[in-house]
Amino acid sequence: MNTDVTIERLNPSRFEEKAQVHALTWRQTYSGMLHDDFVNKITPEFALAVTRRHDPDLTLLALRDDAIIGFLEYLPESRDGILTPDASEIGALYVLDQAKHQGVGRALIEAALRQIPKPRVALSVFLDNTNAIGFYEHMGIHSTGHITHEDEGTLALEMTNAPEVAESANGPA
Repeated sequence: MNTDVTIERLNPSRFEEKAQVHALTWRQTYSGMLHDDFVNKITPEFALAVTRRHDPDLTLLALRDDAIIGFLEYLPESRDGILTPDASEIGALYVLDQAKHQGVGRALIEAALRQIPKPRVALSVFLDNTNAIGFYEHMGIHSTGHITHEDEGTLALEMTNAPEVAESANGPA
């Protein structure tokens, strides 16, 4: 892992920078994977509006040289539709392309797991995002087998760090 990465909570002075990174990482991640209309909806302005609606204490930033290179947003309680019982939820995890494969995602997940109030965590990942699925599996977060229909007709897979939930869906994790 790169030791030049620091993790900190989002503060309002970084809302606009976080929104820029949010929009850019969305495009980097989903261009060619999702419909262009869906990818193009996440503009910096849209991302800024979303950022302002969320509790900044639940967003972690990965910084290198005082610039945001990734972020993770979590919820203390999972949303409806998540089947993992009694879990917190990772709602978003994005890292700039130039910072991938350098331990940034791992640092964000590890920091979040120290702060998330429940030992169980769940998340949804687009089914076509095989890179993210592989990363989460590497981090000990496995498929529950639960697939939902998300925005724009995309399919999302629920994943969890609760071994008994993943094992019931997939056999031993």
